[in-house]
Amino acid sequence: MKPSALFRTLSSRIPATRLSSPAVAPLPTRSRFDHLVTSELDTLLIQGVSGSGYTSVTFLVDALGASAAAQKIALECLPNVRRGDRDDRTAIDEYLEDSAELLDACGDLSATMEVIHKYVESLQVVLHSLHGRFPPSTAALARASQALESCEAMEMNMKYSLISRKLSQKLAHGTKTPAELSEILSGSSAIASMVCQILGMVLSFKSKRAFPTIQSRPTASWSSSLHELHKGLEEEIKKNRKSGGFVMLTELRETVMAAQELRIQIKNQKHNELGLIVEELKRRCEALEQGIRALDEKVNNLYRHLISLRMALLGILSQA
Repeated sequence: MKPSALFRTLSSRIPATRLSSPAVAPLPTRSRFDHLVTSELDTLLIQGVSGSGYTSVTFLVDALGASAAAQKIALECLPNVRRGDRDDRTAIDEYLEDSAELLDACGDLSATMEVIHKYVESLQVVLHSLHGRFPPSTAALARASQALESCEAMEMNMKYSLISRKLSQKLAHGTKTPAELSEILSGSSAIASMVCQILGMVLSFKSKRAFPTIQSRPTASWSSSLHELHKGLEEEIKKNRKSGGFVMLTELRETVMAAQELRIQIKNQKHNELGLIVEELKRRCEALEQGIRALDEKVNNLYRHLISLRMALLGILSQA
């Protein structure tokens, strides 16, 4: 019997239901919001893994940029969303409430950065008192010591700029995206919440707060990327605390360490060795000042995008 005849014979003995190919469920259609925001988050993920770390100014400037971009993308996607009634109204109301909290968080972050500016200004008094005077005069040492005491008081009294408990809990419970509008609004809110949360932690001199965990499973590509980003942040926080350190902005930590070293040297009266330490502190102060300025600008940019999306949603509600 020829092979083709053999195959026909065997096939005739197999029930038709066995021969038919199983139905393959089509892949869910990804929204424009999902495509664009996932790209933003994946770029951020690569930088966090291969760059200068999750607590550096470079990473956090880009994280704030991604947060603002998410609000902008959400705003651009709104005209193309098919809106219903009840569920969409709920999603809009929730976002409006969350965005109010986020706007307050942006204000708190800017206020915290103003305190750090004052911290740098006090250190600049130290640098001015000691610059080019080695060994320094008794009067110069007195001025420097007084300014260092002021800095130490700021380090002790700086409070963790925590975003509201409600937003922390929202981040911990993750996001659900049953509809396109809900995906857009909950996604843009979740990204901004996470970035404000980590920025609030690292701008504190001695933060011991736990970073909230995300308990829900990813429901879209963007939420999967957000989970991975959150995981990287958690790991870096745990690593810093395991080594006995505080979670702090990298540039802030380096400046604080340089100031502490100078304080110790003055206390131990090693005045001839102050030159190198003063130059190191000067470099750290300049890097911190530039970094805080860049972060403040990005926080203000996020604030503007939150306002824009909020106003668009209020307009939708007014037309309903």
